[in-house]
Amino acid sequence: MSDSTVISTAQNRALAEQVYDMIMGDIEPDLLLANIPLLDETYQGETPEEHESRLQRYAVSYKKFDLEMAKFMTDVNGNVRATQRAALREKEDQAKTEEQNALTSIASAFA
Repeated sequence: MSDSTVISTAQNRALAEQVYDMIMGDIEPDLLLANIPLLDETYQGETPEEHESRLQRYAVSYKKFDLEMAKFMTDVNGNVRATQRAALREKEDQAKTEEQNALTSIASAFA
């Protein structure tokens, strides 16, 4: 694996973690990546009923996360497609301008 692949993978992971925390932070702060390793200590005195209730709350939170993540990805993909279309339009306009300039130049050579 090349250094650029390692850097890219590390950057992708960091970005994925930021997106996860951004979305999950609005849903269930307990499930932020920094908080997950601390949950056992944080809730060490809870009763079995409280524990079960918390786990059910987390299950609902993950379902909400999945929905919000799907919306987020739809928005991202839409923005990517719009950017690609705009870039292609710009290239096409540039090519048309260059063609028109070339045709004008050829026409004036015959005039």
